[in-house]
Amino acid sequence: MNHLKALAIKSVVSFLLLFVVLGLLFQYSLSVILGLTLILGLVSYILGDLMLLPRTSNFTATISDFAIAMLLTWFYLATITTYATNVFIASLITAIGVALFESVFHRYMRKNVLHEKESHVNIGNLRYTTEVSEEISPDYHKIKED
Repeated sequence: MNHLKALAIKSVVSFLLLFVVLGLLFQYSLSVILGLTLILGLVSYILGDLMLLPRTSNFTATISDFAIAMLLTWFYLATITTYATNVFIASLITAIGVALFESVFHRYMRKNVLHEKESHVNIGNLRYTTEVSEEISPDYHKIKED
């Protein structure tokens, strides 16, 4: 149930963000915005929020969500655009907006869906130990000859 609520929040905010940036600024149609919201929401939720966020920090997951949003938006708009618009600028502005939202959304995910405390994440805190012996080199007098 928590995943459905989080996915609903992400979908609504992503739709509003894409509507403002792509719909109002760049005059893309509602069907383009809905399609991109669906693709971007599912891919970034699975890759960024469920797979990467529990294993890394908020900053790393936000940067990856920026890259995912930039690449998906750029590819999606470049394949459907038939008129001359600057697809790169539209993708960049969209990715910046998505990254700002995701930095706040990741805190919600950690607290309510993943049930982690934000300060609890320790990356690379593996405690390796080495074996220590008293001998530095072998004692050849004690070795029996075969």
